[in-house]
Amino acid sequence: MLRNKNPQNQETFLFIGKITTGILVLAWLAVIYAFSAQPAGQSSQASGSVAYKFAEWQNSFFRLDKTEAELSAQAESMQLIVRKAAHMGEYALLAVLLCLHFSCYAWNRRRLALSALAFTAGYAATDEFHQLFVPGRAGRLSDVCIDSLGGALGIAFFLLIMRLGRKR
Repeated sequence: MLRNKNPQNQETFLFIGKITTGILVLAWLAVIYAFSAQPAGQSSQASGSVAYKFAEWQNSFFRLDKTEAELSAQAESMQLIVRKAAHMGEYALLAVLLCLHFSCYAWNRRRLALSALAFTAGYAATDEFHQLFVPGRAGRLSDVCIDSLGGALGIAFFLLIMRLGRKR
């Protein structure tokens, strides 16, 4: 984080950083909640659309000349992977945003990482509980683990970037 030699300016800068990163965290929590509130059919349609676009891209890039039926079959077989990758990505970004927010405080890297991981895993658990009340959705412990793994990867990415930045 940028440091200013004037203590009052530094305090103001950190305060603005806390507010800004806090708002980003809250906004991303709302996005995750909104995705989880989608009924199963709507959620499947969204991930199916992404999988189909990926199959189309792959077909075009590698010049495979697949038929519409083959593209649809490929997209259907990839849908689970797309859904789980989306879970991991959502929570990786949450963890990065939490790390940014926590870095505005005078915390060491261990406390920052453990706090971000605990918060991410806790939110993943509450998110899966929330899904028990959404039509066609289910709360799964495996999804909490996938989400937490995404969070851990996000934290590792954040710490790597911080380490590289300090070496400069």
